[in-house]
Amino acid sequence: MGNKKLQVWLPLIFSIVLIGGMYFGFKLRESTPSGTGFFKADKKSSLQQILDLVKQRYVDPINTDSLQENAIDVMMGHLDPHSIYIPPSHLQAVNEDLIGNFEGIGVEFNIFSDTVHIVHVIAEGPSDKAGVQVGDKIIKVNNETIAGKNISSDDIKMKIRGEGGTPVKITVLRKNELKEISITRGTIPIPAIDASYMLDQKTGYIKLNKFSNTAYEEFMQSLESLQKNKLSNLVLDLRGNGGGLMHEAVEMADEFLSDDKLVVYTQGANVERIDYKCRRPGLFEEGGLVILVDELSASASEVLAGALQDWCRATIIGRRTFGKGLVQQQYSLSDGGAIRLTVARYYTPKGRSIQRSYQNGKEKYLEEIVDRYENGEVNL
Repeated sequence: MGNKKLQVWLPLIFSIVLIGGMYFGFKLRESTPSGTGFFKADKKSSLQQILDLVKQRYVDPINTDSLQENAIDVMMGHLDPHSIYIPPSHLQAVNEDLIGNFEGIGVEFNIFSDTVHIVHVIAEGPSDKAGVQVGDKIIKVNNETIAGKNISSDDIKMKIRGEGGTPVKITVLRKNELKEISITRGTIPIPAIDASYMLDQKTGYIKLNKFSNTAYEEFMQSLESLQKNKLSNLVLDLRGNGGGLMHEAVEMADEFLSDDKLVVYTQGANVERIDYKCRRPGLFEEGGLVILVDELSASASEVLAGALQDWCRATIIGRRTFGKGLVQQQYSLSDGGAIRLTVARYYTPKGRSIQRSYQNGKEKYLEEIVDRYENGEVNL
């Protein structure tokens, strides 16, 4: 009988103890100074403390966001030259080049004498379909006058770009006549392939300007098209190609190398070695192959050229490449920006690191390319 009574009262007793514990815990925390004792708050960094003090106590109004960005830039400046902070305002534009497209109206423009001039209209793009012509001068965007306002290119892009499917109205001056044109924004491709054609009856040519998210797909389309013309030799032009996504370069290398050959491997102090190997039969594992490079061929371009050189699969022609052998990983930040942080180095199949020294600082590192022009190396 006693056990039955205990079973009835036990849940009530536990509830009373739990509520009492929560109550006394709350009171204890109230009576304990913030940042001390058992309930000590997470300690802020010195940087955050300074920013808080400036925001709360500084004599004049100040934009603490810009202060924080400057502090981050200084910190990143003490790392390698390719670890960078991307503020929220620049993130979309930076990512678009790698994604391979953006959403907008499909025009290229230049600003002359405070007026926006259309210099190119993408065929079959939103502006082309709406009737925009090369030579049109944009006077207004959504009834807001932009002509004569000393407005920047970035400001113009912000006004005319937007989510696909949304409308934008521009007023253009054409042959001294104002015209209002309504445009529905769409997805505008940024091609990775500049040119693809046969040089002669047996030799094809492909010019690749970047390793964007669509680069491998575009490359395959170009290669398959050339093979229909009895392609037996290929010239792949990587001059001026500053790199991009490494996995796109690995996929391309797989089309030239046989079996499960190693293309590249990466390794860092906090990142274990990762091998990237061929995984399938390639479309062009046999046949003459020439890779063109120059001082602006960097990163993923050097991954591809280095792998083909190490396996004696291609002849490399041109000038000394840029020398970037660092791998960046992009991390999103709470402010809407991001950092691209170097997490590893990449190595060619023979274990070569192509990365140039940056021990003398970022400025000297970047000036080295200018030095090549001044000492005549680029004329060789």
